[in-house]
Amino acid sequence: MMFCWPWLLQLFAFTHVNERLIFFIVAIYANYFYFIFSIAKGQRLSEGVTPEHAVWLFVLSNIILAMVFAVGWHHFALFGPPLHCLKEPTLLQAIYFSAEVFSTVGFGDLLPCSDQGQMLFIAESLIGTTHFGVFMTLIFSRVIFPQSKPKTPRKAKIEPKTELNDDHAVSKTDNSTSSNL
Repeated sequence: MMFCWPWLLQLFAFTHVNERLIFFIVAIYANYFYFIFSIAKGQRLSEGVTPEHAVWLFVLSNIILAMVFAVGWHHFALFGPPLHCLKEPTLLQAIYFSAEVFSTVGFGDLLPCSDQGQMLFIAESLIGTTHFGVFMTLIFSRVIFPQSKPKTPRKAKIEPKTELNDDHAVSKTDNSTSSNL
């Protein structure tokens, strides 16, 4: 569903490109916050996310976020080399530019070329710069802020000792009071 937002926007009766772009950005942020809050809620549950799953979830979420923004860059065609926009960018160019913005590398070979492009650039770079910190905090919050106190070991309970008397009768004695002389 996330990859369909730019094309679904054409179904709505927006009168201006800015309205579609703002709706696109709001939809991405809403989905992103839902994703982050669902991870936070999962961390409050008993098990949480294992470190192995955390790594895969982080990598997958990076790829999905960069791809969603790439679809937006491709659809809105708001980037290009310095001094002009690409009229029909390829999907590979959009993915490359999105990864460049999301990772905050910024080579300078492609730039946002309009005010709308700068809006999308700001939206993606804010998520890209904070995603790592937010995600790591949510994943490792169980270590930083443990939910329950660690269990203290119980003292061993001393059981009464069973002994046989001289007449082979069973008697129970307390270890603390009996002496074996």
